[in-house]
Amino acid sequence: MNRSRTMTMASAAIIAVLGLSACAGGGGGGGETTAPEAEIGGEIQYAWWGGPARNEKTQAVIDLYQEANPEVTVQGTTAEFAAYFEQATVQAAGKNLPCVPQMQNRLMADYADRGALMPLDDLVDSGAIDVSNIPESVLESGRGSDGNLYMIPYGAAFGSMIVNTTQVEAAGLDLPPEGYDWDWLAEWGADLTKAQGKPSLDLVRSQTDSLEAWMRSHGKDLYEDGQLGFDEGDLVDFWDYVTDLQDSGVAIPAETASEQNSLPLEQLGVSTGNQATVVWPANGLGTAQATIDAAAPGNTLATYPLPTGPDGYGNAFWVSGLAISANCSNVPTAASFIDFFVNDPEAATVYASDNGANVNTENLQLILDDEATTPAKKAELELYAFVADQDVAPAVYGKGYASIFQQNLPRFYQQVAFGELSSKEAAKQFIQEAEAVLG
Repeated sequence: MNRSRTMTMASAAIIAVLGLSACAGGGGGGGETTAPEAEIGGEIQYAWWGGPARNEKTQAVIDLYQEANPEVTVQGTTAEFAAYFEQATVQAAGKNLPCVPQMQNRLMADYADRGALMPLDDLVDSGAIDVSNIPESVLESGRGSDGNLYMIPYGAAFGSMIVNTTQVEAAGLDLPPEGYDWDWLAEWGADLTKAQGKPSLDLVRSQTDSLEAWMRSHGKDLYEDGQLGFDEGDLVDFWDYVTDLQDSGVAIPAETASEQNSLPLEQLGVSTGNQATVVWPANGLGTAQATIDAAAPGNTLATYPLPTGPDGYGNAFWVSGLAISANCSNVPTAASFIDFFVNDPEAATVYASDNGANVNTENLQLILDDEATTPAKKAELELYAFVADQDVAPAVYGKGYASIFQQNLPRFYQQVAFGELSSKEAAKQFIQEAEAVLG
């Protein structure tokens, strides 16, 4: 395999470039919480998902906002991810969502399409919510299929290839170069498998993430105008690519993938030193590195973008952000809170990119410069800055993401992997079920 340069990233320079592409419009910023000619006061509810650590950081942001706005009371409610969206679904049906619900762009359509969220374009245009430091491609991820802006992003997660650089270098191979593609990955994986005597790639544990990267790098997307953005042939091509790698022993076999499907990152081979790579969200690097430091000291992990294709990088940003419910009776204060959460430097430092890379370019640099930011977190944030600078298209999702891609896609692929259905048969049935969900 020819040697080629590995990716290097100078965070300050990258973020300076990102700043040039941030969105114009909106006034205020830097934590200013007073919208033009709007009365801020009273009570609002803010709901988010997360565990104890995130809850503590979120409450710290709420406390900062209330200190700056003593006339406002923010009532916070929280739950773990699955329980949060189960509750939000019930609340949306009853038209009693909290004033400010946290949203994620992959699931937002299930609420925006039913009229549970209010469009935020007018609040941005008026200056009530400042988005001038958010890159346009990230901000656009908060739009629905109708073109309206329903969510103001604050954090971006994204898929990555976590690689054990120690093992790769010991095998005498290059690390993934900037812009590596799917063909390069297959060849490199085969070389690494031969050197180690065991499967080196794991593309199906996060199959939806891999599929999305494949589609986007080949000029397609998961959704287009609220419907599927790809056809049966596109899905067959992806599944055939993956099964070829499994059949040749380069990727973990279907049996292993099935057995380990529900395991947390800490229990996967890449975290214990037993496997060289895995496709996983980039914010898992810190967890994996801490685990391998204890299980197999001396191994260093790094994250790389997902492969490119004929149409460029395949990465998509899975954006978390803040919305305003259609039933909110205190919109000016809700907008003020969102503006503070997204723009205030002290709030950004306290929250410390806990739910994806901070998408405000100025605050991102503050976190990178903060001595309290761990090396793993800095690596995640620098990789986000690199990917954001690659002119990746916004990811706009339609309804039914959870049922179509998190439930049905793995189910049909498992039937392909175990020989119960051909890739063509499974793709046809998958498309039919997806179209039934989308209507």
